[in-house]
Amino acid sequence: MGSPVSADLLASRQLKTLFGAVDELLYRYANSDIVVLGIGDWKSASAPLARIHSACFAAHYLWSTECDCREQLDMARDHMQQEGAGILLFLDQDGRGNGHAALMRAAVYARRHGCNQAEAYASLGYPPDARSFSGAGVVLRALGVSAVRLMTNNPKKIDAVAQAGIDVVSRSVVSPAAETPWLAGYYQLKAQEGHSVERREQETL
Repeated sequence: MGSPVSADLLASRQLKTLFGAVDELLYRYANSDIVVLGIGDWKSASAPLARIHSACFAAHYLWSTECDCREQLDMARDHMQQEGAGILLFLDQDGRGNGHAALMRAAVYARRHGCNQAEAYASLGYPPDARSFSGAGVVLRALGVSAVRLMTNNPKKIDAVAQAGIDVVSRSVVSPAAETPWLAGYYQLKAQEGHSVERREQETL
């Protein structure tokens, strides 16, 4: 059975934040929730900046420095505010979709055995990456978006948006703002998986 072809809007409101008022919309897709934040005049933008962001409990709530998830989110939001429009989509996919317990177990295993995150997940019986981004593409389509400038390093996100019938006209690459030697293995894994990890902020497709 294939994935759902539509997403249901459950609720919407205007939310006051530290960075100003935003539109918050809650969608349900395939039994999971996707939260959308519309920044600025996002409804009028012909190809708004967009960021598909998987939840990362350790980075967002525990200030972890073992990944760049919080930094990528902050950079994406900053670019959207500077431009005056953008769409953030939040997916509940902590631990590469395996959950936070799996992430913690994999982190311990990786340190003990000197392997990367994906290898640790596989050794513990989890998928190396269980995330799906198809729902984000469907939600963007439900928002009436026909083209985006997707802020990502991940080619799977670009494919998911394109498969939803949305034109990815350019890609803003979210890269680390500073050299972080302890993340060398983290970026090496991303590069092996086809992510763009060069230190640049915008690339036209």
